[in-house]
Amino acid sequence: MPINAKRAEWNSNLAQIKKMLCVILFLNFAMALAKSLWGYYSHSISMQADGIHSFLDGASNITGLIGLYFAADPPDEEHPYGHQKFETFAAFCISVFLFFGCYSVLKSSYGRLQDGVTAEVSWASFAIMIVTLAMNFFITRWEGREGRRLRSEILIADAAHTKSDIYVSLSVIGSLIAGKIGYPLLDPLIAVLIAGIIGKVGWGILLESSKVLTDVSRIDAKKIIALVTNIPKVETCHAVRTRGSMNHVHVDLHIHVHPQMSIEAAHELAHEVEEKIMKVFPEVAEVIVHLEPHIPGLKND
Repeated sequence: MPINAKRAEWNSNLAQIKKMLCVILFLNFAMALAKSLWGYYSHSISMQADGIHSFLDGASNITGLIGLYFAADPPDEEHPYGHQKFETFAAFCISVFLFFGCYSVLKSSYGRLQDGVTAEVSWASFAIMIVTLAMNFFITRWEGREGRRLRSEILIADAAHTKSDIYVSLSVIGSLIAGKIGYPLLDPLIAVLIAGIIGKVGWGILLESSKVLTDVSRIDAKKIIALVTNIPKVETCHAVRTRGSMNHVHVDLHIHVHPQMSIEAAHELAHEVEEKIMKVFPEVAEVIVHLEPHIPGLKND
């Protein structure tokens, strides 16, 4: 696929991702308000912790939108490879929000264990948690599916964030049941469990972002070598390197051609290699082919 076509596809995907994040942002803030306000009213520290988690979901949506705004800019003199890493940076910021939420929940839990205030459990508490649980389940499935289809780091990271909300909400429902049957101490203890879940999700997103920022290899070099060596007139292939995000991979490689091949023919062959790689691996945005004469004993880079 030509570079311009890749760019058009990228812009189309960005528009879809932005629309999804705006819808999810509204839902997250609606759920955060419901859980936080009722948690404050009923003195349920676990509901308040879940509300904080949902507010962080909304904050991560805003961060994602800001990151996508900058990632949409085309390459320029200062950023010749484009601005796609802004999406990765936004995903990294989401992990920071999660770590902050983890700290806030742990702090609140410690305060509750010290003051000994008992939460008031009502059927309204259960209703709010069940409705928000269903909403989070829908968001996780929808966002995760679309994130994989669009190969979006932001959507996949945010889906993982929202998926943790499901476990958090189930934990809160468990704490409400415990309070209802006479074990209010479980409320702050379950909030600590929630903090652990939030921290674990944040760590996973941080690790995935680091793969892009540290240029971890994205495609198995053996697969590319097997593909390229099957192209007629390519004698051999080596020095394959890949880097980038899951939806914007850069590839560079060396191929050997017959030493008598003309420059024009070698140039056309290089284009054929590029097109073949980009067709088989749609996540590839750019391929750089280095041509070498196939002469036994010749030292090649």
